[in-house]
Amino acid sequence: MKILIFLISLLLNAHSFGGEKEFKVLLRKRNSYVTYLAFKKLPNLLSNDSFDGKHFKIVLGKTNTPIPFFHENEDLILKAATVYYHLNDARNFWIQKMGSEMAQSLQKITVRLEIKNQFDELGHFAHDNRNPQYNNALSIPEGETPEWVPQSRKDKWFKEIWYRPMKIIPTKELGSLGPNPLTLSLMALQNPLISFLKNEVNNRIAREFFYRNYLKRPLLEDLFRYAGTYALFKLIHYSSKRGDQLFKEKYYYLDTAMVPEISYHEYAHIILSENLQMTHSTPVNEGLADYFAAAQTNLTKIYASVPKRSNSATKNTREKKKYTHWDELNRNASSDFTLSVLWDVRESLGEKMGNSVIYEARKYLSTDRSNISNELLNAILRACEVKCEKPQRDKLKLFETFSWKGF
Repeated sequence: MKILIFLISLLLNAHSFGGEKEFKVLLRKRNSYVTYLAFKKLPNLLSNDSFDGKHFKIVLGKTNTPIPFFHENEDLILKAATVYYHLNDARNFWIQKMGSEMAQSLQKITVRLEIKNQFDELGHFAHDNRNPQYNNALSIPEGETPEWVPQSRKDKWFKEIWYRPMKIIPTKELGSLGPNPLTLSLMALQNPLISFLKNEVNNRIAREFFYRNYLKRPLLEDLFRYAGTYALFKLIHYSSKRGDQLFKEKYYYLDTAMVPEISYHEYAHIILSENLQMTHSTPVNEGLADYFAAAQTNLTKIYASVPKRSNSATKNTREKKKYTHWDELNRNASSDFTLSVLWDVRESLGEKMGNSVIYEARKYLSTDRSNISNELLNAILRACEVKCEKPQRDKLKLFETFSWKGF
């Protein structure tokens, strides 16, 4: 009976044309956020019965055995086929469009589905009971257990990509996800408003001494007006913080294996890891990986929801927000501000040149200290000197672009 179930599962999820295996995978319609399922050929497979290919091996959890085509869990087969297809697609993008030598020379990457363990730099996998992880994905740097680790726990691994299981979680349990859009706007307005009110107070006091006969209101009344303006602003600011729940879904869930752009994002992290370590989640690191995920899709928004799989917020390449120092905080690494800066660079220089300059910029960035307003902008300008056809002209375009973003 079990053999019959396996055969039926295989027929439902894969079939063969001309001796080549095709599997059902999740795709987005061209130039659309709509997803659908379709049969696609999986390239570079080395096995006739499992998801083991020339460049990627798809495994379950901490195991090292490729997931078989005949696995009894149909949903797992769908996930394995989907990530295998999109990671090969990402590799092709980096080789054909970006000319990445690293993408061509990488040894096989192990891809782990449904893995809850945290990553341990000294031991590969953290203990099973240590804070299980859900609703995210991450790229893992290569490593090896140190000499003092017992032989039974010795391990050595190459670069990997991990996809966590999906879990429906009430958003109130997630804690603060950072300021909501209204609060961010008010935070950006606060310093200019304080400067304006200080100047008004100073000017008003000066007029009190030199032009008193021309004033319509007494000094104390004007000072109360300025104080009232600031008090009203602080009240609105405080109220906006209490309104975070208005900007959240009641529940949060994310099946990362079933969101194509997440596969592109994680593969980009691996390509960029020569200069930017994968274990550091910063606005610059995440923004660059987001950019190349967007460049591969050519969609203005990425990470759009997938019915019954993901309700995570999209990231907008054309976010109009102006720069504030809040954008440098690591807790804002998941925002779309850095992505929008890089996309504006692409719009300014053109798609091909923009991609080339932004990829070159990685060489002038470091993992720990790279921020947006200084190192990233300078890296882009230095990259333009190398890659732009007319560096002086194009750097002027970049200066104007940076000015539009509030730098």
